Amino acid sequence: MDEHVAKSSKLLGRPLWSAAAATALGLAMGCSGVIGGPPDPEPQGRTRPATGTATGTATGAGGATGVGGTTGSGGGTTGTGGPTGTGGGTTGGGGSGAGTAGSGGGPPEPEFAPQSAGLRRLTIAQYRNSIRDLLGADVTVTTELEEDTMLSGFSSIGAARVSLSAKLVEQFETSALAIAKQVLSNTATRGALVGCTPAATTDDACTRTFVTKIGRRAWRRPLLAEEADQYVAIARTAQTQVADFFGGLQYALAGLIQSPFFLYREELGSPDPAQPTRVIFNDYELATRLSFFLWNTTPDDQLLTAADAKQLTAAGGLTTQAQRLLTSDRTPTAMQTFFTELYRLGELDQLSLLPSVFPQMSPTLGAAMRTETLRLLNDIAFARAGDFREVFDTRNTFVNKELASLYGLPAPAGTDFVAATLPDTGMRAGLLGQASFLAVTSQPNRSSPTRRGKFIREMLLCQNIPTPPPDVDPFPDAAPGTAREKLTSHRQNPSCAGCHQIMDPIGLGLENFNGVGAFRTTDNGQAIDATGDLDGVHFAGPRDLALALKNHPDAPTCLARNLYRHATAHLENNGEEAAISLLVKAFRDNGFRFRALVEGMVNSPAFVYAAKPAP
Repeated sequence: MDEHVAKSSKLLGRPLWSAAAATALGLAMGCSGVIGGPPDPEPQGRTRPATGTATGTATGAGGATGVGGTTGSGGGTTGTGGPTGTGGGTTGGGGSGAGTAGSGGGPPEPEFAPQSAGLRRLTIAQYRNSIRDLLGADVTVTTELEEDTMLSGFSSIGAARVSLSAKLVEQFETSALAIAKQVLSNTATRGALVGCTPAATTDDACTRTFVTKIGRRAWRRPLLAEEADQYVAIARTAQTQVADFFGGLQYALAGLIQSPFFLYREELGSPDPAQPTRVIFNDYELATRLSFFLWNTTPDDQLLTAADAKQLTAAGGLTTQAQRLLTSDRTPTAMQTFFTELYRLGELDQLSLLPSVFPQMSPTLGAAMRTETLRLLNDIAFARAGDFREVFDTRNTFVNKELASLYGLPAPAGTDFVAATLPDTGMRAGLLGQASFLAVTSQPNRSSPTRRGKFIREMLLCQNIPTPPPDVDPFPDAAPGTAREKLTSHRQNPSCAGCHQIMDPIGLGLENFNGVGAFRTTDNGQAIDATGDLDGVHFAGPRDLALALKNHPDAPTCLARNLYRHATAHLENNGEEAAISLLVKAFRDNGFRFRALVEGMVNSPAFVYAAKPAP
């Protein structure tokens, strides 16, 4: 533990961040300087990298958790154990070079070669959730915090790659002091939180009880003796100066939740004896990784106790804890972050649709659109645990009065959302028929077949769309005719044709829905032609397009790829294609159930291994 903490401290740029204490008290603040390094260059967009042969090698028989990974249980290049390994201890025990193809013949899959890991800052949502779970559900973060940076579509990637700004450092300090005062000024609840009754204004034993208890939860590992000593000393100094036990204790608490050991997740690992090119995460790192993936918050006491006992690096231990966390309703709540970012639902708060063109627009419509989509996703993924591909063609949805009016459905009796069934004879179905998707992919004054086609290619199929040239001609808005006719003319420009040819024909299949998502049969007074082609599959309208997308072989792979990016906080490299292949296989073999995809991510070698950092 000491060596691991020293490694973390070195990466963070100083041995410890001292407690946040008032300058007037003369206590060390430790807020200066930039934590972390400059952001790495980050590819933009949601592109599927080219596959190739991994340069690393995977060894051993089971991996750290007994859930396998990419290695089999024997030697040779194809192995005999198949894709899940055989379990076993901390480092695995089989021969090296076991492949993923098993003994059934055929070429072996490329071997898994992970990327290096390091420090991941908490996202703002994770920070808020952790404060609540650490200090109480009634504790509120009142400080305005700088928004997360989204990279490649995900806040987790941004948090792993972008350094803390000076502004956010100051905001975290202000927030820590405000939270500590809020918590320890509450005479009704602070006694239970502190866990002891102070005998005097300064009581080191009681202070240590609090610091070690809260510090373990906040830092997601036990504090070292010298770390606890530092915060006890800070509290003692403050208690003496303000002549109040709880008033002084505020500064120790503020320091704990301003520390980089709270604000950053450590994913450093230790050398893997079975494979010198990689590291294996320790129990506390796995507990943290698991909790933030499944609950989007700090580990609970039960998970940390399992880490104390080194159960997570024992055979089956990580799986046992994952199953416990998955039974909680906190997992569906946490996955809303993934869905919101993947389907760009956050953009619904800043819709630029013109009310003069779309009279249905209102200050509440964007939020209603997001709620509909999240409720549908939760229903398929968790409530019914159905085939997740239903998201493309289901006629089930959830509406309030505003959306019912937009869709031409009977208005619900109350103000809440209710389950509804779309008409079987209508053209609206699934995600592509929901106002959230249709509005986010529109221009302020019109629908946009190009944007809709681009969304489907990039977000739902993980296919790359090149950046348009700088001198591209603008869309001929003022020209007569339908969108199809205008885009056909637009594609006559050779610099536009290549990209538009793979986007426009898909988006034109959704032209029966205007920019806000209302149904229509004409465009500029002419009948809409919604026929088209998706990668060789002809469709005659929106419902056919939805079915073609549901059956597209790239759709499940793309969802798995995006969950992998969200969980690992990076874009995959060629060496990780083997892990993604296993993830897709688990998804497919279990009827495309989303929970199986989540479980597959926890069981992935990418969840427990990282590449050894470059010297």
